[in-house]
Amino acid sequence: MSPTLIRLVATFFAAVYGVAVSSAIALAAASDNTWAPAGTFLEKLDGPVFALAVDPADGRRTLAGTASGAIYFSPDGGTSWRQVRKSSGRAVLALAFDPARPSTLLAGTRGAGIWRTVDGGLSWQTQPGTEARTVRAFAFLNSAALAGGDEGVLVSRDGGPWSTVGLPQVRISALTVLPPSSAAANGTVVAGGDATQGTEPLPLFSSADGGQTWAALPVTGPAGVVGGSSMVAALARGPAQGPAARTLFMGTNTGLFVTRDQGASWQQLTGGGALPATDVTSLAVTPRRADRLYVASDGGGSPQGGLWVSSDAGGHFASLAPPLPVVTALAVTGDDTPTLVVATFRPADHAVGLWTYHDAGGPPQAPVAQPPSPRTGAPARGASPAGAGHPWWTELVARPEAPYLALGAAALAVVVFAAVAYLRRGRQL
Repeated sequence: MSPTLIRLVATFFAAVYGVAVSSAIALAAASDNTWAPAGTFLEKLDGPVFALAVDPADGRRTLAGTASGAIYFSPDGGTSWRQVRKSSGRAVLALAFDPARPSTLLAGTRGAGIWRTVDGGLSWQTQPGTEARTVRAFAFLNSAALAGGDEGVLVSRDGGPWSTVGLPQVRISALTVLPPSSAAANGTVVAGGDATQGTEPLPLFSSADGGQTWAALPVTGPAGVVGGSSMVAALARGPAQGPAARTLFMGTNTGLFVTRDQGASWQQLTGGGALPATDVTSLAVTPRRADRLYVASDGGGSPQGGLWVSSDAGGHFASLAPPLPVVTALAVTGDDTPTLVVATFRPADHAVGLWTYHDAGGPPQAPVAQPPSPRTGAPARGASPAGAGHPWWTELVARPEAPYLALGAAALAVVVFAAVAYLRRGRQL
C-alpha cells in the first residue's frame, strides 16, 4: 500500500472518529432539559401507566408496570424495554426498590396482591398473605417492608409473610417514613388514604412503633381542613438531614401541602400561583439534591395537570412543560443531575406516552418528535409503525440526532469520493 493511500485511509478513519465524537457530545448537550420519547412496549396498552421505578444503585435500570399487569425492564434508562412479567389482567399500581436489599423490588397490584423479585426484576413471586389484595404504595423501615392496601397497612419483616398491622377501615394510597425523633426512635410511618369508613375529614395517620398503633394526624390549617381535601394521593419526606428533616409533603385532590411541625399546622404550596390546586399523582425528592422536589399531576384528566420542580424545598415552582398534561407516573434517578422517567396519558384516545427528561436546571424544551404510542405495540422488524402512514425514514430524519448522522454521512461520502478519485488517477498513470 502506497504512503499516499495510507494517509488517505488514516484521514478517513480520523474524520469518521471526529464526527462520531462531536455528534455524541452534541447529542449529550442537546439532551439536557429536553423531553425525549422513551422506547415502546411490546403490547397494546389501553390504560395509563401508574407504576415506574428506578434502581437507586443504577439510574439506568428502570421498571414500568402496565394496566394489563405486565412488568417491563429497561437497562438503558427507558431507551429500550423487555417484558419480565407477562400480563396478568391485574394492573400494576406501585413499584418500589427495597433500600436494604439490593436487587429486591416489590410490585403492588389491583386485586392480585404483592409480587416480589430478588434478581432486579427478572423473575417475580406472589407474596403469601396478600392474595386478592389491592396495593398502591410501599415504604421501608429498618428490616420491615410496609404496604398500603385496600384494607389498611400490611407489613413483612425480614422478607417473611405479610400481615395486616392496622387501619383496616382505610384504603391506603400513600406511605412514607419520617426520620427518628425523640418520640419515635426508629422513625415515624405516615399513611394517607383515598377513602375511609371512619369520620376523619382527611384520612392521614402516623405510627411511631412500626405500624403497631396508629393515631390520626391533624390536618387543619389557617382556613380549617387543608384546602377542602378529601383524599391523600402522595406523600414525601423532606431532606434526609438538617432542621427540615421531618418536613412532610402531602399531595391531595386539591393540591400540594406541607407541614414542618409534625402535622400541627399545614400550608398549601402554590409557588406564587405556579402550582395549581388540582390532583397530585406523584411526589419525588432527589436523594442527592434533597431541596429539589418534583410534583406530578393528572389534572383530573384536564389541561391543569403537568409536572413541576422546586429547587428550594417547595418555596418556588417552575413548570417542566411535559409533552402532555396528564402525568400518571414519575420516577427520578439519584444522580447529581437527575433524569426523570415520566408516563403520560391522553384521555381522548387512550394514548400512553413514555418520556425521559435530563433536568440540568435550564428552561424545558419540547421533544423534536412525538413517540409512537406504546398502545400500538412495536412494529415488525423492517416495517413502519402501525398506523404511521409514512415510510420508516421519515421518523429517522425527525429524530434529534438526525443532523449529526447527516454530517457523518456527508464526511464519509467526501472521503469515499476522494479515495475513488485517487484510485482512478493511479490507474491512469
